[in-house]
Amino acid sequence: MSAILSTLSVFFIPVIITVIIFYGLKKKAPVYDLFAEGAKDGIATAVEILPFIIAIFIGIEAITASGAMEWLEGFLGPVFELAGIPKELISLVLLRPVSGSGSLVLAERIMTDWGTDSLVGRAASVMVGSCETVFYVLALYFGVTAVKKMRHAFAAGLIGYIVGIAASVFLCRIM
Repeated sequence: MSAILSTLSVFFIPVIITVIIFYGLKKKAPVYDLFAEGAKDGIATAVEILPFIIAIFIGIEAITASGAMEWLEGFLGPVFELAGIPKELISLVLLRPVSGSGSLVLAERIMTDWGTDSLVGRAASVMVGSCETVFYVLALYFGVTAVKKMRHAFAAGLIGYIVGIAASVFLCRIM
């Protein structure tokens, strides 16, 4: 089965691109012009998003380099343990809503230190795969669209994130 999936994965993207091109040609659409226009719009969007991404990465680096993350881990440790969340996951829980790539690095470190089959390693994997980067998404998308009132989006995102963290640990405990 894995050989079949491996073979399919090699051909998947080229087949999709070919189908799109032939569909465009069949509809007599200017395929190349539309591609170039889309690429131009994509570059404009990337330039528009860049300041928000830089601000987030600078903020993460400042929190980590200043020692604030270590202080938060020590301060919040007893609260997390009361909630049944292992203290080894505190940095991941705090960083995941802000940075997807930063939390991937933390998850890798957690799995290296604790093992992939440990409760901490499994919970970290589930958190990274199922919990959203709430602040990153809000800052990026609301910043680009110039929407100023995000009260319901923020509350819904934060509630979903907290439920995702609790569910991750709970499910990994019972499995």
